[in-house]
Amino acid sequence: MQSETIENYLKTIYHLSAGNSNIVNNKQLAEKLHVIPATVTEAVKKLHELKLVIYEKSYGTRLTTSGSKMALNIVRRHRIWETYLANELGFGWDEVHEIAEELEHIKNDKLIKKLSEKLGHPNFDPHGDPIPDEKGKIQKSNFIKLSEVKIKSHYKIMGVTDHSTTFLKYLEKHQLIIGASITIKTIEEFDNSIILVCQKKEVSISPKAAECIIVETL
Repeated sequence: MQSETIENYLKTIYHLSAGNSNIVNNKQLAEKLHVIPATVTEAVKKLHELKLVIYEKSYGTRLTTSGSKMALNIVRRHRIWETYLANELGFGWDEVHEIAEELEHIKNDKLIKKLSEKLGHPNFDPHGDPIPDEKGKIQKSNFIKLSEVKIKSHYKIMGVTDHSTTFLKYLEKHQLIIGASITIKTIEEFDNSIILVCQKKEVSISPKAAECIIVETL
């Protein structure tokens, strides 16, 4: 089993389990990694042998302490690369994910440390996702989903949970980028669509999109 494959599985298990000890089933992994279930079964059995996961056929897979540590390190490398690509090289937030998917497999702790220092040890990447520190700790926040906001309140956009190019370009088109200040004008009673004001312009956000935008109360 190649090192890159191991890292991809560990990172995917971490994300699907929301960073805790929740069990992930093979169907979830197969859908996320775009492979057949039989391939997943073979892979998680190997990870179990390496003591990186605990695999139980009837329940699923969860990370061990060492597996979680490795997954957090991969996530850290990925998000630091995304931040470097965006802040230092001028890539758009809709471009950095795919490039970081390749760069995250460079195993050089000194390089990542230097990149982090260059960036001023950021806590969040260009999408607003938290960057684990060198010890794997993640800064806690009081952020909420846009779908949870109140009318006539003010917020700052802090992140997104959908990193697809189409969604990010949609947000960019309406200037709904990280750090943008918004005011909630109204919430439609019929379908919970949100009418907000950003840069003096009204924008209508669907309930589905609102679930993917993370904000902080101002």
